[in-house]
Amino acid sequence: MLELNKVHHGDCLELMKDIPDASVDLIIADPPYGVNYQSNYRKNKFKKLTNDNVIMTEWLDDAYRVLKDDGALYCYTRWDVFSEWFESISKHFKVKNTIVWYKRGGGLGDLKGAYIFNHEFIIYAVKGRHLLNGKRLNDVWEIPKDNVNKYLHPTQKPLDLSKRIIEKSTKENDVVLVPFAGSGSECVSAIELKRFFIGIEKEKEYVDIANKRIEEHQKKR
Repeated sequence: MLELNKVHHGDCLELMKDIPDASVDLIIADPPYGVNYQSNYRKNKFKKLTNDNVIMTEWLDDAYRVLKDDGALYCYTRWDVFSEWFESISKHFKVKNTIVWYKRGGGLGDLKGAYIFNHEFIIYAVKGRHLLNGKRLNDVWEIPKDNVNKYLHPTQKPLDLSKRIIEKSTKENDVVLVPFAGSGSECVSAIELKRFFIGIEKEKEYVDIANKRIEEHQKKR
């Protein structure tokens, strides 16, 4: 079993092998979408994401294995590769919803030839019968993205977004798996909500950033 409440350096395809069957309650995945993304907006430009030139879905086999019965998977994706991700996730899990994250302040893109890109998708899928906590929400979530000039990772998601996911699909002391941890936003959210987490990140730079963020939030508790 990988150590809890830490972001581990390595490839999730390899490290997830060390997680026992049916041992995590929730998976929040923000994998490279397969769109060869490169942002040119921010003052400090980030390098391209590793493996973002292909749609990499092999990790879903182990994701299904390590998730408990009645657990949930939330996987981020984008409109232009949505069908591929939906099909791959459906081979393992039962897809219940596609959540539209309305993030506002979309990217630049084709200023005259396309509409402003203001949303991303989150595929919500389950293993068995997963029950959501609290009142029933709609499938459009208006949550502002972080200030792009303060990003620690090129595809950073806001804490309010991962907190909503964790609150709806876990209880205190449950274990959240984050196989593409990036700068650790989902891990920080788990700490703040008194959940355990297992983080995995392939890029050493972001492993260090994430673990530093986690350490700082643990000191505040």
